[in-house]
Amino acid sequence: MRVVFLVGGDSASTRESIEAVCRLESVKPVAILVDTHRSPAKVRWKNLRRNIKREGIGYVPRRVLSFVREALDGLAGRIVPKQEVEALLRQAFPDRIFELKDLEKRYGCVVEEVGNLNGPLAGERLRHHRAQLGIVLGTRILKRHTFSVPDFGSINLHKGRVPQYRGMPPAFWELYEGAAEAGVTVHYVDDGLDTGEVLGSGSTTIHPQETLSSLKRKLDELGTATLAETVERMAGGQLRGTRQESGQWLARTGPTAAQRKELAGRIAGDDEDSDLRRIVKTAVHLALYYGGVWAALRYWRPVRLGRAGIILHHRVNDRSEDRLTTQTRVLGEQLLVLKRYYRVEKTAVLAGQILRRESVGRGAVAIHFDDCYRDVYQCGGPLLKAAGAPATMFIATGFIDTDRVFEHDRVKYALRFENLKREEVAGLARYGVEVGAHTVNHVDLGTIDAEQARWELEQSKKDLEQITGKEVAFFSFPFGKETNIRPEVREMVKEAGFVALFSAHGGYVSGESDPYDIKRFGTNSRYRALDLLMELEGISVAHLARKLRGR
Repeated sequence: MRVVFLVGGDSASTRESIEAVCRLESVKPVAILVDTHRSPAKVRWKNLRRNIKREGIGYVPRRVLSFVREALDGLAGRIVPKQEVEALLRQAFPDRIFELKDLEKRYGCVVEEVGNLNGPLAGERLRHHRAQLGIVLGTRILKRHTFSVPDFGSINLHKGRVPQYRGMPPAFWELYEGAAEAGVTVHYVDDGLDTGEVLGSGSTTIHPQETLSSLKRKLDELGTATLAETVERMAGGQLRGTRQESGQWLARTGPTAAQRKELAGRIAGDDEDSDLRRIVKTAVHLALYYGGVWAALRYWRPVRLGRAGIILHHRVNDRSEDRLTTQTRVLGEQLLVLKRYYRVEKTAVLAGQILRRESVGRGAVAIHFDDCYRDVYQCGGPLLKAAGAPATMFIATGFIDTDRVFEHDRVKYALRFENLKREEVAGLARYGVEVGAHTVNHVDLGTIDAEQARWELEQSKKDLEQITGKEVAFFSFPFGKETNIRPEVREMVKEAGFVALFSAHGGYVSGESDPYDIKRFGTNSRYRALDLLMELEGISVAHLARKLRGR
């Protein structure tokens, strides 16, 4: 079956859905038609007036703040050129699809920009490619003279259950209304908005800790699988459409600012900074960077004992947006900026200097990962190798080869994450990642009894040495705040044969650091390259705020 995709733009979820269909043996993908039409000024002015009438005059300053934020984010993004990040990602993940043009190279379906998909060029290209089926992904509402051109018509992947959740945006209204489930629908495109006959559907349970971003990701994954299954059944002639349930279902529209604020206040999660907060942070960091303050601190610090930073990550993936996740593009930016301005050292080098009471030098950085997340091996490892950056992963051994869920994930996050396999623990070395211990069961060593604490320490060391065939010399505390690190447990760490202990309550490293309380600070996708530079020199907005609070 000859398939043409009609898309509203180039996004990760769109590429995933297209690739899932392209992999089907029963399908011949021939083209991707991209809508590139920009609304004229008259239409934009009309939309502005409608939004002011709907939301009040406060809509205007909110739009101004959004514009300023985007402009400052663009300046911040220039710290690491986009093409350098792209090159690193492609080197690390040669089999990944990063843009629509990659689909053209891999599957032979030409990518064509056609302006407005309701314009004459789109229809002409559909006829030229002899399309048998059109697949619509994230476009404007299509007219009959476009969607009816393919022999079998066009189908749409809608990330909502119809008819209750026609319209947009995905995931919002289900959360806002407290629904127990959210769904996706594949339906024929007709003259209405999401009113065509249903060909396939799927649903997912809404977790008590669901956020807008986590539910969107679930719907992306569910939608991709549902679309591929539906197209395969259509190609085999096994599928007929089903009329939608009748009733007075109104199409959903974009929520107001008040509704978005209300939902943000009701749901758990880690929503990103407000526009105003982001603007202030970015403006301050840009001023410190381009004004020379950051460079002056970096070059003129005393070097007698030196100063280094240890950056702590947990997960590396493009599925989740939370305080424990660093997305691959952000990690790539961080690695590039670290390699440009700092010395990325092995943990053994820094620990050795501390043990010998030597200066750690100026501009040294180490990279750490905690827990047992498989995505560190799958996503972090290839990036570290491509960047030539060493790292250390501290592993809770009781999670290896299991489906166990970390308690902090179970109570805070809706998405679930795989744990490392035994062979992957041993395989971390091929990416330049050394292994450290992190207890067996990720317990709070500040609260459990001494006998259990000793077993957790000694057994985790034995487990990892058996798997890797190498001595495991380093240990990091789960729940590594100052209140979790009892003096008697620190002694047990020494007795178990570990030569260094790493905490997680922030701070920096020097030749005078306590080898059994080496400080680290956490990072995630909120730390752009610019933010990381400021944090490493102790002048980030977040660091200064902690100082003011006495932390």
